[in-house]
Amino acid sequence: MNSRKKMRGGPKKFKKLELYSRISFLYLNKAFKNPLILKVAERKHKLVFKFLEKEQADVIAKYKNLKEKKHDEVGVRYIWTLWWQGEDLAPEVVKLCLNQLKENSNGAKVVLITKDNYKDYIELPPYILEKREKGYITFQQLSDIIRFTLLEKYGGLWLDSTIYTSKPIPKEYFDYPFFSQHTKWADTCFVQHNLWHGFCIGSKKGGKLVSFAKEMFFDYWENHDVIVDYLMIDYILMIAYNHFNDIKEEIDSLPYSSERLYELVTILNNEYDEKYFNSLMEECIFSKLDWHKEYKLSIKGKETYYSHIVNLQ
Repeated sequence: MNSRKKMRGGPKKFKKLELYSRISFLYLNKAFKNPLILKVAERKHKLVFKFLEKEQADVIAKYKNLKEKKHDEVGVRYIWTLWWQGEDLAPEVVKLCLNQLKENSNGAKVVLITKDNYKDYIELPPYILEKREKGYITFQQLSDIIRFTLLEKYGGLWLDSTIYTSKPIPKEYFDYPFFSQHTKWADTCFVQHNLWHGFCIGSKKGGKLVSFAKEMFFDYWENHDVIVDYLMIDYILMIAYNHFNDIKEEIDSLPYSSERLYELVTILNNEYDEKYFNSLMEECIFSKLDWHKEYKLSIKGKETYYSHIVNLQ
């Protein structure tokens, strides 16, 4: 029997983490470089790291000296994405992104994971499914668990279902032991400091980092009923970055991506400008959109950026 105590609703040791989390991300989109917010966020990050590194010391130690597996030539190049209810019930912006992904898959096999087919590809521990049913595991956390389980078993590229793909996905993205959109280090509230972006995660089959992340999630949820942080995915990857020299080298050696990954979503309701749009799409192969927002097809009788990408379908 595991000796670690399960932590159910609102354990005391999570109270401080919750407070720091609420403060540090209160105005994240507008003030993520504010010195005071940065200071609070950094304090919160240290607390989360301290907790996870203590609770999951065995998993970290297991992978410390494990070498990256030697990988054979890539067979099937998989692109994984997920919309739990299925494509027919997806919002229009998600359908648009899925169409763009299929159009630009460049010969890779696009697999849309849903509640009806995920068991065809992976098997999750019963306690994961039980805690999802009880509401301990949020849908976002389940999505993170599924992505790393798929990548560990099959390899490939995971893209969130709200990623707009502007041009064919380079085949070399599948050649890295670990891949993500990698932008220059930035002192922001985000614990990953732009070293990777969770909406785009790639790996070889059985890759060390995705295997570690999968095991960290499994181990965590076997022993806890409360999530330590909404963005636990980034804390897990940063633990690997900080503890495993080979993983740090893999991430640091990734080619730089455009820093305009989140720009398209901010202008979709603006009047369309062809030169600006073409420049952005040439620079950004992936743009993160948001299905929660409402998008307009016109503004003052003029075409919007959203209308333009809809008409491209």
